[in-house]
Amino acid sequence: MKETIQTAAESFLPALWAMSRAMYDHPELGLEEVNSSRMLREWLAEQGFKVEENFHGLPTAFRAVYGSGRPVLGFLCEYDALPEVGHGCGHDLIGVVSAGAAAVLRQTVDAVGGTLIVYGTPDEEITCTKVQLTDEGAFDELDVALMLHPYQKTCGRMGSIGIYPVQYEFFGKKCHANEAGPGSDCINALDAAVAAYLSVNQVKQYLDANIYGILNSGGTLPNIIPDYASLRYYIRCDQEWKTRRAVERINRCVQGAADSMGAELKITQYLCPTQPLLLNEPLLDAYETNMAALGEPVVVEEANRLSTDAGNVSFRIPTLHGMLGIHGCGGVDLHTEEFAARTVTEEGREATRLGVCALAGVGYDLLTRPELLEAVRADFQRGIREQDEKGVSSSCY
Repeated sequence: MKETIQTAAESFLPALWAMSRAMYDHPELGLEEVNSSRMLREWLAEQGFKVEENFHGLPTAFRAVYGSGRPVLGFLCEYDALPEVGHGCGHDLIGVVSAGAAAVLRQTVDAVGGTLIVYGTPDEEITCTKVQLTDEGAFDELDVALMLHPYQKTCGRMGSIGIYPVQYEFFGKKCHANEAGPGSDCINALDAAVAAYLSVNQVKQYLDANIYGILNSGGTLPNIIPDYASLRYYIRCDQEWKTRRAVERINRCVQGAADSMGAELKITQYLCPTQPLLLNEPLLDAYETNMAALGEPVVVEEANRLSTDAGNVSFRIPTLHGMLGIHGCGGVDLHTEEFAARTVTEEGREATRLGVCALAGVGYDLLTRPELLEAVRADFQRGIREQDEKGVSSSCY
C-alpha cells in the first residue's frame, strides 16, 4: 500500500509544485494570503474535500474535510511570507505538502474509514493564528495533528523554543521633581521599573531560560517624577515546565520591586505566547521510519533554535512537527532570501515529494494500526503529566 501512496504522490506533484512556485513568485504576508489560500482551497475541493472558508473568522483560514468517523487526522498548512525576504521560512512548501499528503490518503479512508481535515492556518510568523485556533477549540476534533517544516536537513526529534512575551506596567503618583523627597507622597514608577529590571537581571542567571527585556516607557521630562513606566520581556524556554517556573519566579521579582516602591503593578501578555513543542515519540518514530523507507537520512538535531505556534497545538492534541530537509541547504539560515530561493530548486521539488510521501505514510500508519494511535495518545498524556509535575502551575498562559 505504501507503493500506492508514492504513486499517488507522484501524480499530484505537478499541481502541488505549480502552487508552491506561484506562492514563491507572489509572496503574501500574514493575513493577506488571499491567493495562496484560494489555490489550496480550490485544489482540495477538486480532490473531493468539503471546504469551509473564513474559518474562525480569519479570512485566509480554511477547513477542508474528507471522509467520516474516527480516527480524525489533521494536516496543518502554512503559506504566509516574510517582509522583504519572501518565503525564507519555506512556507511555500508547508501548505502543499500537507494538502498533498491528505489527498493521497483519500483511498485509504475510503477503504478503512476515518476523517482527513486540512486546516489553512495563516500568519504563523506574526499573529500566530494557531494559538487563537487552539484556544478556541478548533483542533479539539482531532486525534492527531500533522505537518512538516522545511529545514537544512531532515530530522524528527527537534523541539522548539517557546516565547512568552510579558509586559510589566508600574503605576505611581506624579509630582514635580522639586517636591520629591522626605515627606512627599509621590511614587516614582520609573524607580519601581528599574528596581524590577535589576532584580530580574540578578535572578535570571539561576533559571534555565533566555530572558531579556527593555524599558519601553519611563517618563517624559527629568523634572517630572513619572507616574507610569513599563518593561517588556521575552522569556524563551525549550520546555514548557521551564517557562512556567521562569514566569512564576520573574513575576515574584517584579511584584516585590513594585511593592518596595509603593507602585501598583499590572502584568499582561502584549503579544501572543507560543509554547515549545511537546514531542511525541511514537509519531516521531513513525516519521523517521517512513523517511528511512524512502531513502532519506534522518538526523538528530540537538539545538532547539526555532519557534512555532504549532507548539500550542502540541499541548492540546498529539502533534508531529517534523523537519523536512532540502538538500544543499547546509549553512543556509532560515528567514533569508537564500533559503527562499532553495525552496524552488530541484532539491526543493524532491523535498516536496518526500514530504508528501512521508507525511501520508505516517497518516496511513495511524489509519491502519490502532495500536500506534493508542501509543500516540499514551505518550501525549505522559508528556502532559511530566510538564505539570515539573512546572509550578498548570499553566501560565
